[in-house]
Amino acid sequence: MTLQFERVVATGKPALDSGIGDTALKTFNGVTYMYSTTGPGGGVVAWRIVEGGAPQVIDEQYFTGSISMQVGRSGVPVSLAGNDQLILDVDTATGLVGYALNADGTIGALQETGTLIGGGDISAVVQVSLGATSLLTIAHEDTDQINTYSVNADGSLSLTGAISGVADSLQTLQVGTGQFIVAADAASSSINTYGINPNSGVLNTIDNGDAIATLGINAPTAVEVVQAYGNSWVVVAGAGSNSISVMHMGADGKLTPTDHVLDTLHTRFESVQDLSVIDVDGRVFVVAGGGDDGITLFTMTPEGQLIHLDSFADTLASGLQNVQTLTVAHVGDELQIFAASQEDAGLTQLTVSVGDLGVVREGSGVVSGSAQDDMLTGSILSSTLMAGDGDDILIAGAGATTMSGGSGADIFVMRSGSELTTITDFEAGTDRLDMFDYLLLRSPAQLSFNSTAQGARIEYRDETIEVISAAGGPLTSADVFGSGFDGPDHVPVYFGDFGGLTPPGSPGVLGDVNISTETDNPALADAEIRFTPQGGGTVVATADSEGRFDLGLPDGTFQGELDVVKSYSTASAEITALDALQVLRMSVGLDPTWGPAAPENLIAADINQDGTINALDALAILQVAVGQPTPHEAKWVFLDADADLSGMTRTNVDYETGVSVTAVDGVVTTEMTSILLGNLEAV
Repeated sequence: MTLQFERVVATGKPALDSGIGDTALKTFNGVTYMYSTTGPGGGVVAWRIVEGGAPQVIDEQYFTGSISMQVGRSGVPVSLAGNDQLILDVDTATGLVGYALNADGTIGALQETGTLIGGGDISAVVQVSLGATSLLTIAHEDTDQINTYSVNADGSLSLTGAISGVADSLQTLQVGTGQFIVAADAASSSINTYGINPNSGVLNTIDNGDAIATLGINAPTAVEVVQAYGNSWVVVAGAGSNSISVMHMGADGKLTPTDHVLDTLHTRFESVQDLSVIDVDGRVFVVAGGGDDGITLFTMTPEGQLIHLDSFADTLASGLQNVQTLTVAHVGDELQIFAASQEDAGLTQLTVSVGDLGVVREGSGVVSGSAQDDMLTGSILSSTLMAGDGDDILIAGAGATTMSGGSGADIFVMRSGSELTTITDFEAGTDRLDMFDYLLLRSPAQLSFNSTAQGARIEYRDETIEVISAAGGPLTSADVFGSGFDGPDHVPVYFGDFGGLTPPGSPGVLGDVNISTETDNPALADAEIRFTPQGGGTVVATADSEGRFDLGLPDGTFQGELDVVKSYSTASAEITALDALQVLRMSVGLDPTWGPAAPENLIAADINQDGTINALDALAILQVAVGQPTPHEAKWVFLDADADLSGMTRTNVDYETGVSVTAVDGVVTTEMTSILLGNLEAV
């Protein structure tokens, strides 16, 4: 899919064409209208969006009277008891100020609704529906408060709650039965999430600090939300970090990062100022623009990762110098993108054809596509992805994956940690190999690339890709990658296996523990959970501070092995010199000071896991206790709670970690025994 420049449209009136700060869409009677807003001394223009053509100006309104030099650049459509308005930011107002929007898209009279606690100088507003109740959540710039107002039957507003906070972008998102607000503020580089009390409308803060902090988002200028692929997603643009981040929102409002991309020479979202997210027939597209003089187009996978589709750089004909705002409308068989510039007058119109969108499917075995533009994803088991004609996206699963793209410009997306991936029909110069999921991979020069009689074999760390040429014969690196990788840099959002480093440590819980994907699991706090289905590839997830984790398994029944990796926090001081003393006693055939050693004591004593208890174990435990470096760091091991350990001795410490489980529709429940290697006293 490509971005096609169409034209620059304008009214021919400088006050309405220059300095456009906001654009917004509203649909009346099946017709989509766009409203562009300029700042002080400007006004509002109403445009009718036309399929296959330029938008048509249907109305104009200059700011007049007391608001002319006090109005900001934002314009947000809301509905107040059935009356539609375009809400403005007016510095000196005491109430909510906006123009009425008529059913034919034209602009009506200027109105002010009551008196707002905090005044009419608003930096952001979003409308929320709670059943039959309609609410407005408004960020007040003068008071640094985010207030919630209920909309009364006559269109007036009543304050229902107030909370300290700043925001220049607000969005609302429903997850299950819960309704949430996501707020971003560029000046303070803050992103906050609030739950909405369904009875009172009062906001409560949800702590997502850890999730946001790992991404390093600086100056968030835009936040968008979308419900797609059976999940709820938050997408954030960071101007200071030149980034776009994707996060999954859970039923409790908690955010889990799924992707974080940085602008490169191949993309056009440096100093990103605005973005738009749209769901088209089950496929999600993300459009972004900013200080990089252009527009970038992504699609989002069901796992919440961004795949770069195209970037359009400003030309002498287009007006994309320092993009300020953009809007995307789905009209007929195309996306129409309208972008306004800080430097150029008018609106630049680009289009993307979406008339040939095909199916989105994920699974194991044979996964077949259509003759259109499909998105096919492999599973944790072996998969064969069979796309037909069209520009397809094929995404490797965790298990061994075979991909056939058919004709068309296909994108083959690799997955880190997967088993062997085979591409059967790579068309050099047409198809693209996307390896963004591979850790720290930035250049083809980092790969082990070997031409073969049928194509090429590519290796990176423990990953292997067999590429078979559609034309037959060998493939060179230039055939596959051209002059280099094309697209943004993807920064890892999961650090559990970052370059072989262990997950974050914690004191944990020792002994028998219950483990479930549906509850808190204190023993698993910050641990790495690995599930390997029979005949499939390993799926890895990281538990949060409460031990909650989601393996992201598809529906169905999968038997396999569950294992847990978790390091030790020395701050807990659970391992002491006394533990080393006990191991010294055991190494020479003596019992610990409390009596005969249980099998769990033997496992804990063998910190270097060589199968015997000796003085080297005691030395390593002493090094851990006093904080000295050691080649055998303390860690937790998790065993089957029913494992037979009766035959274990100090010279035969033999055991297996992990437990056999059956996952049913993504739910895993089991019992395990957790043992901290090096910590004998608590066993």
